[in-house]
Amino acid sequence: MTLVNRCRVHRGLDALPRLAAGGTGPVLLVHDAALDGNPGLAACHRLLAQSGAPVRVVPVPGACSLHEARALAPRLTGGRLVVAVGGGSLLDTAKLALAVADPLVARILAAPQRSGWVLGPDRPRPVPLAAVPTTLGTAAEVSGIVSYVHQEQKRAFTSLALQPEAALLDPRCTEGLPGHLLVEGALELILRGVGPVAGSTGPWTAADEAALGLGAEAAALLTGIGATGAATAAERTALAELSVATQEAQLLEDRLPFTVKIWFLANNLAHRLGLRKMTALANLVPGYWRHLAARDPAGADRVARTWAALRGAVLAASPTAPAPLPADPAEGFAAWLALLGVAPAPAPAPADTEAVVASCLRMWGGGLPMLAGLGAAELRLLLGDLRVLRPPTPAYRAGALITSHRGGRKTP
Repeated sequence: MTLVNRCRVHRGLDALPRLAAGGTGPVLLVHDAALDGNPGLAACHRLLAQSGAPVRVVPVPGACSLHEARALAPRLTGGRLVVAVGGGSLLDTAKLALAVADPLVARILAAPQRSGWVLGPDRPRPVPLAAVPTTLGTAAEVSGIVSYVHQEQKRAFTSLALQPEAALLDPRCTEGLPGHLLVEGALELILRGVGPVAGSTGPWTAADEAALGLGAEAAALLTGIGATGAATAAERTALAELSVATQEAQLLEDRLPFTVKIWFLANNLAHRLGLRKMTALANLVPGYWRHLAARDPAGADRVARTWAALRGAVLAASPTAPAPLPADPAEGFAAWLALLGVAPAPAPAPADTEAVVASCLRMWGGGLPMLAGLGAAELRLLLGDLRVLRPPTPAYRAGALITSHRGGRKTP
């Protein structure tokens, strides 16, 4: 067991009976309604039954919105422990539901405001929370932040009180994850770890070195997963540990807040186009790295060192790769995405681009610190450099007109 800020991280599920001991009322087992058949969920049922505590099962469908969390909140109070089993959205929903059980927090989250970044008070939740992740890379099981939808905006709510009291990592819970979710989860933890390295403006620190080491370790694991489309229990355990490590204090030392500005653009782009978060984020990275490298020599050095660490790990893990990844950070990262099978994003229509720019400036920019230094022109350029799926183009072969489909990074 280790401690990440306030959260006690347990390896395996064996701690569940001890966590369920004591107190009054039932254990509330909250899980994603689509998880039937998951070996980890079955193990949670079995271990909680062995604890002797009464158990009430609460299946939860759908994504995380403030409305859904407020509807769920009364069902999660009055117990001795909430055990949330699911992916990042399910864990966020449980964290948010327990938070809005406090009327003060509910008022703060529902209050009209311009900023998409909502700070909550550090107030104890009504019931302790144990988080059991069934996906990889989100770190929702240890984080003090929740993404949620309210009034057609996807906002970020942060508070120390959101961090679960316990997180339980077990490879049975991630068994059977499809290859694209394994790749997505590994990329998410890599970008969360190295994003502040590329985006920072201060002197190089030990935290930068530690973050690149973590990112390189995850990149090496991802190389094997991308080649086979599967991950062993040991590989999934290693990725889960690395994801949790991105939240540890030593990686966050000497960091100014909001150094990963691309997250805010990706958040609004994904919400506008109905994309998965990582589809938007990963495909924005090449253009964003070009922007950082062009900003000043220090920015170019940080981006180059970030990509060199990831590229070196990938090449070392796949020495027989058919073609080496380009050394240029933006070109190389785009080529890596293609090698991993990460689909390009759909090209936003002009109206979508303008809507995303307007929402970003309203929620995160225009004097707010999240997008400081990025105005409407810069946001349009970044969206214009999105790695997009090109439309089919006509091609002639042997006198016949056929349609060929060409995907890949948008040519700068």
